[in-house]
Amino acid sequence: MPTVPYEKPLGHLTVIDMTVNVPGPFCSTVLGDLGATVIKIEPPGGDPLRHSPGMWTGINRGKKSIVLDLKTDGGREILGRLVQDADIVLEGWRPGVAKRLRADYESLSSSNARLVYCSISGFGQDGPWSQRPGHDVNYLALSGYMGAQIAVEGRAWAPPILVSDLVSGLYAAIATLAAAAGSTHSGRGAYIDLSMTDSALSLLAPEIGRLSEGTTGDIKPNVTFIPHYGVFPCKDGRWFSLGIVHEDHFWNRFCEAAGLSSLIGLTFQERLDRSEEIATAVHAAFLTRTAADWEDTLQQADVPAAIVNELHEIFDSPQFQARGMFTELGLGKFFRQPFRMSGQPVGPDSPPPALGEHNDSILSQLKYDSADIEKLRAEGALGPVETEAAR
Repeated sequence: MPTVPYEKPLGHLTVIDMTVNVPGPFCSTVLGDLGATVIKIEPPGGDPLRHSPGMWTGINRGKKSIVLDLKTDGGREILGRLVQDADIVLEGWRPGVAKRLRADYESLSSSNARLVYCSISGFGQDGPWSQRPGHDVNYLALSGYMGAQIAVEGRAWAPPILVSDLVSGLYAAIATLAAAAGSTHSGRGAYIDLSMTDSALSLLAPEIGRLSEGTTGDIKPNVTFIPHYGVFPCKDGRWFSLGIVHEDHFWNRFCEAAGLSSLIGLTFQERLDRSEEIATAVHAAFLTRTAADWEDTLQQADVPAAIVNELHEIFDSPQFQARGMFTELGLGKFFRQPFRMSGQPVGPDSPPPALGEHNDSILSQLKYDSADIEKLRAEGALGPVETEAAR
């Protein structure tokens, strides 16, 4: 694999992130890891996600923090100066809030025609649900995502990761970078209206395709109906994943390793026709050995199968260690991006900021002198500065 010198590709971009919680900050983390300067504008009191320190630090590393009260004239004036040289702005309020704060696309792009502005909201800027409140679990419910869960498990449940939050952050990164690339040729920016519910809906593309060709809603989604594709309990109480789909050769190897010789040679359709029998046999087989035994056995047999790692075990994974997926930045371990560029890992260069840590330095770059800064602070345009020890 070639490793060549390279500079982070977004080092020429400045991102103003006015969002809180997960979707927008996850987007700006991706952009920041790729080299963009990310200035995080926090409300007085800070991003509410700071109350969950582990979650907050995980998606806010490498950013600069300034606290602005955008309900004040001084706060809006600072924002106006910031966006004059910015490339991308992210906001995550309900539709209409940005305009009331005069922090909307029309207001900010008037001084920067090439500005790319992305609004991330639960349901988008229009439609009958645009003003409806919601969180991740609601967007998954309305998008059809949880309907797919019901088809598989007989009930819906809140998944252990914030699916719509994270996927909307990724879509925001894709959309803003596409618009920024376009602006280098046209000289014009863009306004992006991104819906978190639409983002969750987009993940259902294969299932929507199946429904479009006449498949009924009673059929389990994608490959979940296959009796030898799933997760099974082992003798020691741990769980193990088996990922055989239609492949006859994987099925035969598994049967040989599992002692299911009577089932060797069955075609895919034959296995589907005997689905209940196959599922029972596979389940019973996994209960005869520990998960570690199965991991060794099925790796040697070259079968797509894997032990279910618990979260605390991922740091010791030899694969993640070899890929350099984690880095230490003083406050703990942080993930790197799941790709390399020219053989180099892509990740953060600095830990997350203390609240308002960069107030004075950012304002100084905007040509505010010390007297101006004190005046803004006295007027309430700036919030308190958090000490490094209180991160």
